Amino acid sequence: MSAELPGAPARPGRPGRPGRLPAAFFVTLGFIQALWPLTMDLYLPAFPQIQAELATSPSLVQFTLTGAFVGMACGQLVAGPLSDRVGRIRPLVVALVVYTVASVACAMAPTVGVLIGSRLVQGVGAAATAVIILAIVRDRAEGPLMVKLLARLQLINGVFVVASPAIGAQLLRLTDWRGLFWLLVVYGIVLLLAALAVLARHETNPLAVRALRTGARLRDDYLALARDRQYRAAVGAGALQWAAMMSYMASSAFLFQGIFGLDATAYAIVFGGHGALMIAGAQLSARLAGRMNVTAVARGGAVVLFGFAALLLAGQLFAPGLGLLGFVLPLFAFTTTFGVISPTLQSSALAHHGPRAGAAASLVGATNMVAGAVGAPIVGLFGVTSTVPAAAVMTLCAGLSAVVLLVGFRTRRPGRDR
Repeated sequence: MSAELPGAPARPGRPGRPGRLPAAFFVTLGFIQALWPLTMDLYLPAFPQIQAELATSPSLVQFTLTGAFVGMACGQLVAGPLSDRVGRIRPLVVALVVYTVASVACAMAPTVGVLIGSRLVQGVGAAATAVIILAIVRDRAEGPLMVKLLARLQLINGVFVVASPAIGAQLLRLTDWRGLFWLLVVYGIVLLLAALAVLARHETNPLAVRALRTGARLRDDYLALARDRQYRAAVGAGALQWAAMMSYMASSAFLFQGIFGLDATAYAIVFGGHGALMIAGAQLSARLAGRMNVTAVARGGAVVLFGFAALLLAGQLFAPGLGLLGFVLPLFAFTTTFGVISPTLQSSALAHHGPRAGAAASLVGATNMVAGAVGAPIVGLFGVTSTVPAAAVMTLCAGLSAVVLLVGFRTRRPGRDR
């Protein structure tokens, strides 16, 4: 990795933006972004322990996950617009403090109700950091360069996506479920110190830039976002793709273990493969964005994503004899393509909204959280005794996503950011 990271060329009327950032700045962002998978996945293997110690039901233990999702949706909506008005670093530091304190509350929770409430607050802190990081990247870059920076961040974040459940399972050999949350406390403190030592010296939305938006109202920002067809398309398509992915993820354990008979270890390997392929897809996205228009990559990727989903569905309907291989191969192709598209949609959504990057990023993240929460239980409603419902939901969502992008990513009339 180079010692410095390039930023976007300075725009007229956007003073105070130095051309380069140290690599330590980028690395710190990557490890802060890893709060999301650590918060969601690290403690999953401890669910039986939590149920036993707190004398509760499995459904209430699962609500600790739901609480974090709700917190993440709310945290993004607050932190993004706030960072447009007071700068990126101060809200980021506050979010890390909130996250760390909430992690202490989780570790000391005497009842499952307290744990659920603490997880909600923990989700607020984790989501606030995620949306601010996306806004910081938009402050520094746009177009192909933004895709490249997002792909680099995915290299760090993706490792935790792949490894968090396995790390949690191994740590449970050394400690209990409370110990996992104490580990998150330590991680939060380390990130807080790193943010103060590294990020605080490089405010990407300085006062000179914020002064240009004196008098701007959040309502006006949201109206500007709503009027931008490309933004609407990127947000809508991204939400549909998240719904497709989460509908599969939520049913994956039942499908692989119940239908195909994989044991827990084999299932973990397959699950980890998804994360690895998403990382690979993000790196491919960065290469493609350097050679093609970013929106073209997103459009083409959405069509390919639908194609792989349709192939998956066709295989389950007409060639069930192919078994596990016939399910996994198109599924892995789908996951890789999902990794290709994600950074291009984020870049496309924020392309015309540099001055309001926080608000724009907050709606992207919150919409994805809502879509994921809605998509997760859909397959279960149709039953998980067959792979067909999962493949059908994925195909429907991917197909709608492709339509949204093909219609929404047409030539945009020139406009101005406020």
